[in-house]
Amino acid sequence: MEKTVTINQIFRGWSASEYFGGDGTYNASIAIDPDLPIISTDVRTSGFAVPVGYAKFSGANVTSAVIRLINNPKNTLTYAVTTDGKLISYSSSFASETVIGTVTGSVATWAEYYNNYIYIFTPTNVARYGPLSNSPTLTNTVWTGATLGTQVALTNTTYPTLRGVSIPNHVAHVHGDNSLYFADFINGQGMLHRINTKKTTDEGDTNGTTVPSGYNVLDLPFGFYPTSICSYGSSVMVIGVYTTDTTINQGKSAFVLWDPTDTVSFFLGPIPLPDPLATASINVGGIVYLWTGNAQNGVRLSTYQGGSSTQDVVYQEEGLPPLQGAVDALGNRVVWGGFSTNPSTGAVVWAYGSKDSRLPVGLHCVAKGSGAGTSPLTTSIKYIQQSSNITPKVVMASTDGTGNQIDQYSTSATLASKIRFMLNIGTQFDIRKIKIPLAGAVDANTTIIPTLYFDDRSTSKALTTINNTNFPSKRKIVYSGTELKDTLAFNNVILELAWTGTNPLPVAFPITMTLDIKEEEQNAG
Repeated sequence: MEKTVTINQIFRGWSASEYFGGDGTYNASIAIDPDLPIISTDVRTSGFAVPVGYAKFSGANVTSAVIRLINNPKNTLTYAVTTDGKLISYSSSFASETVIGTVTGSVATWAEYYNNYIYIFTPTNVARYGPLSNSPTLTNTVWTGATLGTQVALTNTTYPTLRGVSIPNHVAHVHGDNSLYFADFINGQGMLHRINTKKTTDEGDTNGTTVPSGYNVLDLPFGFYPTSICSYGSSVMVIGVYTTDTTINQGKSAFVLWDPTDTVSFFLGPIPLPDPLATASINVGGIVYLWTGNAQNGVRLSTYQGGSSTQDVVYQEEGLPPLQGAVDALGNRVVWGGFSTNPSTGAVVWAYGSKDSRLPVGLHCVAKGSGAGTSPLTTSIKYIQQSSNITPKVVMASTDGTGNQIDQYSTSATLASKIRFMLNIGTQFDIRKIKIPLAGAVDANTTIIPTLYFDDRSTSKALTTINNTNFPSKRKIVYSGTELKDTLAFNNVILELAWTGTNPLPVAFPITMTLDIKEEEQNAG
């Protein structure tokens, strides 16, 4: 008996399980984005399997993981802060790289732009670079020095490490009350400190007077290690963990809400979160997105919209919750950094949602970094370029166990994209025909390798590579006849498409697969 299976679209992203998924979902992918047009000069969202290339633009000065990518309203430079304490600037085209300086101690745990300066947090102090509007210089120890009121030194508390990169222990956030709040942990208790500045000669050059900078402006719960700060209305939301071990669950993560003007009840919470680690948060249109998980494998994206509860959005079995610097949003799409080993290994960017809210929502892996090491992790991401919202371009910094790099979107990069479709048939079958439409003609730079994996990936068969030698100028690929001999399967098959050339030729839809259901299966039962 003949049966035709059709793959119509992929807007709904990764399926929630290995073998089952609704229409519009697929099994797995890396660096595939249906939110993009079929070519970089086109306009409309395609919905096709569009491969995405990224290429390194950073130079030899990036010698450790980039913990923060920063832009600011004073100039068009992009700043990168590395864990070995370097402040590096890039031109708006990313064509030049300049090391501005290295903080005292050569270690940076976080960085944030605030009021004409870039503040760099070190294990026990704060440095700053500015004024950006007028001959900036890098000044160390401004926290314990007179610049910000001669404050008490910070504590270098050990936080959990994810793939060799420590969760920042002095994460910071600019709140709506024009203060920069940052985290610390001392004597078994988390706390917030405040930086507030005003103008004397240049914006932000002088410590505030009405609301001065201050040490320990908020005591947090005992055992609560603050890992992320964002704003929710007039309140500061502080996310933290009670677990600092990477193998034992010592307690669930949580968050508190604090209104800086409230001197009576202080804060709401702690409100528990579902996982031991909570590492990142971002407010998008009044909705707070929270990332939780654990230090071995597992990432959960949730939302908070008030009250005392959160709502699960997506759960990933593989991965680590992202660092605070590795989350961002553009329109209705939220993105975060991580890594992938399925369907291949790499530092990646995940995305949930689309630039157009009318489209179905799903989880996609939309970018892969250029690093080739075996222990990859995306450490910082940011939507920096606004050259076209037709093709949004995130900048991603990653480490891979052997090197560190910052990558940008590239239409000429060597591709490493893959997508897998699981067809869970449940009966014995042969494959008679496969039709794969393309969103353009095969050319000299096209290389797409189709592979079939049978019965839980126990065996595989590579089909003829799609290139200009085998399929010159074709816009649809058809496999049949002897090409598909030895394709007997008992339960399921995965169709994988892997791009390795430099032509990001999308695969279109529908893809159809004609199956021959075996007679004994027709009569069984």
